Amino acid sequence: MQRQTFQQDAFDIARHKLKTGQLSRRQFVAALSALGLSATIRPGAAHAAASEIVVCNWGGAAIDAFRDAYGAPFTKSSGIEVVVDGAGPSTGAVRAMVEAGNVIWDATDGGMTDAAVLGKGGYVDPIDYSVVDKSRVGEGMAAEYGVANYIFSNVLAYDATQTDGKVPAGWKDFFDFDKFPGQRTMCKWVQGQLEAVLMADGVKPEDMYPLDVDRAFAKLEPYLKDIIFWESGAQSQQLLREGEVVMGNIWHTRANLLRKENPDLTWTWENQLIFASAWSVPKGNPAGKEVFEFINSSLLPEGQVTLLRAMGNGPTNPAALALMSEEDKAVYSLAPENLKDVLHVSAAYYAEHDAEVQNRFLDFISR
Repeated sequence: MQRQTFQQDAFDIARHKLKTGQLSRRQFVAALSALGLSATIRPGAAHAAASEIVVCNWGGAAIDAFRDAYGAPFTKSSGIEVVVDGAGPSTGAVRAMVEAGNVIWDATDGGMTDAAVLGKGGYVDPIDYSVVDKSRVGEGMAAEYGVANYIFSNVLAYDATQTDGKVPAGWKDFFDFDKFPGQRTMCKWVQGQLEAVLMADGVKPEDMYPLDVDRAFAKLEPYLKDIIFWESGAQSQQLLREGEVVMGNIWHTRANLLRKENPDLTWTWENQLIFASAWSVPKGNPAGKEVFEFINSSLLPEGQVTLLRAMGNGPTNPAALALMSEEDKAVYSLAPENLKDVLHVSAAYYAEHDAEVQNRFLDFISR
């Protein structure tokens, strides 16, 4: 069973937009490249030369979006081409490249947890903060082996027609089946799931880690029969769209798509669970230290707002807020009006415990 990442789900969203004519021809070609049907972006076979930097993300419209948001500004200022490889920078792929001495990527778009795991194993280099300006990202977003390039959230999405127009007050209401009858959906992949359960049980964000897994299971067990566990972002969206569930713990980008389809399918930012994606640099990257100049450039607010508008991925540079419209802020996890009793999911915790907690969670929900 393969875990779907947020980035992979972003690709699925882009693929749907291709089918429905919502993407340009140029974006369509980029998506084909990610599937290996064109050599334009050279997925899986891109090699950095002195005149280029190769970054790897999860494909689809994100190829074009990264090129526009991050690549074009850096090329304009430096003259160095940025090539985007949509092959997907899984931790396994990075390990294999480094161990084989055949590294083809200069920077990878993974999570903060991936950065910590790979750094501990010696597969990525520390971020050079003599080049990368820490002040361009928010608090806690500049780690030893990764620096946050965008953020996203798990939110409580709900069907207002099934809640009598009432707005659920965070995860406590998510588990109040008397107040809000009907089935729920949660993700099968554990990050951001037990946190929601524990917040509903009264645990404050500042007391969340280390997770009290036994307490979370005790809170969750009576409701298992009423919860459908989704495996992909598309499935989470479908469950709400078709009325199979009243509420769901889903990615905010999926919730936004639902609301565009049907204003009654919406979400609350209260108790949102915030994640950071991150740039990492594989050990032995072909472009060497030059990649840190690219990473520093990618943290400028203008490009990050471009990415928000293209993909829904939120800026990590606090200065980006001043460049946003009210429409932008409405889908931005870190907009001040959206930060009510929130939790920043701990990459450090999951770097140490993800496999163990994930396996326990799968065993528990399979009872």
